[in-house]
Amino acid sequence: MAEKKLYDNLYKVIKANSGVISANDGTLTEIMDLQIPRGYAARIRRVIFRDHSLAEQIDQVNFFTYMALVLDPDDEESYQIPNFTVDHDVLCDAEHEYMRFEEDTTPNGISALQPKETLYDFDETLDVVTVRNVRFNTQANGTETTATTLQTRCIVYFTYEKVSADLYSKLLGIS
Repeated sequence: MAEKKLYDNLYKVIKANSGVISANDGTLTEIMDLQIPRGYAARIRRVIFRDHSLAEQIDQVNFFTYMALVLDPDDEESYQIPNFTVDHDVLCDAEHEYMRFEEDTTPNGISALQPKETLYDFDETLDVVTVRNVRFNTQANGTETTATTLQTRCIVYFTYEKVSADLYSKLLGIS
């Protein structure tokens, strides 16, 4: 029988909320403390980006939300994977565009916006691992900001894996 370790088969979930997006073109950021034990790495299994509280955006003709999960907890600016760049710390990102096609919202308040969601499932064969906390960054453009409750969320599903001292040092960038 295989020897069981303290963190084997432990599946964890953490959720971060952007807070109210009350200004366009400003990056909101939230650190996600994965509580990684020493000598272990967090293997990221699934990431979900979701918009919510869109009620005040109903009259907007066109607006965007941008979200990114960043592997560098010190990066408070990146909200998308940069174009034509390989050396970056953004694991995955989402861009949600909302557009109204009619001239005005319909009478009697029956217009609605369906929140969008982007899902990333990382296969077991991919090495999506980190020994540091991750950061959720988000930004919006074209949104109503005067009396808004617009927010974005990031949900991360992960497990812990024991790593060698050499790999642990490399992942920390101190080898």
